[in-house]
Amino acid sequence: MNKAIIISILTFLIIGCVDKNQEVITFSKLENLKAENDSLRKIVAEIQTKYVFDSISVRDIPSYKNKYELNSKINGEIVFVGYNLNDKSWAIKFDSINYDNSRTLINPDTLANIRGGYQYEIVLDSDINKIGADLKTENDYGKSFNVIYQTIIKAEKVK
Repeated sequence: MNKAIIISILTFLIIGCVDKNQEVITFSKLENLKAENDSLRKIVAEIQTKYVFDSISVRDIPSYKNKYELNSKINGEIVFVGYNLNDKSWAIKFDSINYDNSRTLINPDTLANIRGGYQYEIVLDSDINKIGADLKTENDYGKSFNVIYQTIIKAEKVK
């Protein structure tokens, strides 16, 4: 009977020591996971203040002042274009905009996204030609961007 009690006590002591070691390991893992979680929360909070894009392309935009004559200097600008491959980004070209009751685009034309660029074509049918576009991009993460873009193109006089 004494042997059975001693064996039982030794068994409980061994199991008790293993459980204590297991508790220390589990507590250590828990502390590491808490630190990792806090770090990830900081990253996610920072991402929400940035513009997030699915892809990127590069554009070389030549200056409109370039003459393209022999020995002339050519100027341009190389830009990185971030863009999203989702249905939450668009460029809608329009002729004019009406703000009576809400924002209404007159003669809208949704432009296709080609590597982050939205190409358009217009006919210069008067001395001063207006171009407008509703530009928007957003993603599941990060900030959204929406702006009404408008510009004027003056036709050159034929000599």
